[in-house]
Amino acid sequence: MPVIDLLADVASGVDPRLVEASIRYLEREGRVYVERRPRIAEGRIRTDIRSRDVVYFDSFPTIRRKSLMYRTGVEYGDYTINHLLGCAHGCRYPCYAMMMARRYGRVAGYEDWLHPRLVGNALELLDRELPRLRGKIRFVHLSFTTDPFMYDPVNHRVIPWVRDMTLAIIERLNRAGVRVTTLTKGLYPPSLSDERYAADNEYGVSVVSLDKGFVDRYEPLSAPPQDRISSLRRLSGLGLKTWVSIEPYPTPNIVQQRLTDLLEQVSFVDKIIFGRWNYNRLVREYPNSSAFYSRCVETVLEFSKSHGILVHIKEGTPAPSRPGGCIFE
Repeated sequence: MPVIDLLADVASGVDPRLVEASIRYLEREGRVYVERRPRIAEGRIRTDIRSRDVVYFDSFPTIRRKSLMYRTGVEYGDYTINHLLGCAHGCRYPCYAMMMARRYGRVAGYEDWLHPRLVGNALELLDRELPRLRGKIRFVHLSFTTDPFMYDPVNHRVIPWVRDMTLAIIERLNRAGVRVTTLTKGLYPPSLSDERYAADNEYGVSVVSLDKGFVDRYEPLSAPPQDRISSLRRLSGLGLKTWVSIEPYPTPNIVQQRLTDLLEQVSFVDKIIFGRWNYNRLVREYPNSSAFYSRCVETVLEFSKSHGILVHIKEGTPAPSRPGGCIFE
């Protein structure tokens, strides 16, 4: 994989300003991937290029794995594929996937997690595993521990190499007669309406707040919520099945907002998943959070019923009633 460390050019006498301008141009054109270390400095997303940064020409950092597909324990899932290690979105709920990856030594910590690695042999593994598992699979979800349409906040687009790998995986699964569900905090490409993708795939976005202050604090590198919703609405307008995950939903001491405002923004979707916030002491500090979440569930159920939307309330979320079954069956 061709990689250049900017230190080498600066040391050889090349004007660093010229190096940075050239690399930024290639980055905008989608011809290089810039791995900025750290990704956030002084509380801001870095857009400059420094000597510690690494540039990948016409490629993206990769790892290799021995297997790809597995049956998930997530209550609304079946089989899943996580074709990246890490996630560039840097959610600070904290992210359960990041905590698990750190616990098992797959990443060194938060900063390491922010530098994703594509599974370079993902398509090879998929071709090997599909014939063996096809009869067992009801559907495949992309993804539970990473993001299949990962956002690039510097250039305001989906990372091209991640997008292309995800689309190739969806196409191969669909060609084998396997339906796909996806979930992202990034943006969906309109090309998902092409005939090579199955009409019964289901595309979702994760949105728990429209508040800019909340997003800046807890989802600092993901696509803006309204942009996520807009990209999903476009797919819905093309006749594709869409859904939204409103989880982990924050308590009022984290952000003051009306759940109905968010629900109105996603009223076009076919399905909603709603769940409480875990792994954060602020939720536990909110007085009678169980009653709060129970009221939220009532609101979601009433709204969904009036709009003809299927609902899944996640286990562990206080609820006066809970719809049964898997909404992706």
